Amino acid sequence: MKRQQQVVDANGVQLFCERIGSGETVVLVHGGGGDRRHWDEQFQALAAHFDVIRYDLRGYGQSNLPIEGQPYRHQDDLIDLLDTLGVTRAHIAGYSLGSQVVVDTYTLAPHLFQSIITAGPFVSGHTSSAVDDLFGGYAACGSLFREKGALAAGDAFPNIPAFNPKYIAAGAKERVAEVAREYSWWWADHEDPLEPLEPPATEVLKDIHVPVLTITAEYDARACLEVADLMEEQIPQISRVDIPGATHFMLIEQPRVFNSAIIDFIKGI
Repeated sequence: MKRQQQVVDANGVQLFCERIGSGETVVLVHGGGGDRRHWDEQFQALAAHFDVIRYDLRGYGQSNLPIEGQPYRHQDDLIDLLDTLGVTRAHIAGYSLGSQVVVDTYTLAPHLFQSIITAGPFVSGHTSSAVDDLFGGYAACGSLFREKGALAAGDAFPNIPAFNPKYIAAGAKERVAEVAREYSWWWADHEDPLEPLEPPATEVLKDIHVPVLTITAEYDARACLEVADLMEEQIPQISRVDIPGATHFMLIEQPRVFNSAIIDFIKGI
């Protein structure tokens, strides 16, 4: 299959995007501390069944960095990206930070969604001590970036305590670190004008009326397991898959199980 790569002008910014396959459209939104390569084990595998799009969020990978003083929202970027690409409806999947972007985007543009897929899920508005632990670890990586640079911050990223690093497969840990070393860490030494969504997703989960799949792992971050529980309680049409023996980086550790969950879910709709 031929992979298309392009830079797309969307919402006043240039976003790097890749597309492959045919059929119903599946959009992949990556997590924090990395870029679209979080989905390397899914991109071509899913393209055997679907038209698959992945891209770098603003401030990540090969997309433009934010500009201090110019407010933006990842949700608006995604909406305009899909409009520019001619996508009128899709199955939209988010991993980690990407799951927050996806769920928030649904609240703004539900007409774009055939379904929602969240992995290692997080949603805006959720607070707890586990969330504090997770974000505290992320902030510590930002501090390390300021002190020692991107290589040190990238190496530290998969070792954030909230990610249960002792359970992460060695190969997966190195892959996560490899991508994180090339992350800009822009927010660590700039005032990020990223605007929060109001109301936050936690207040409107009950209003999601498309099929939802959430994927978690046995050793996922506690904050993400809390969010998965919350989603199960409030979203009317939700399925859940828990992957034994995996961590927050499940899509890299156990791609066959992870990919099968997504394929079976979409084909079952």
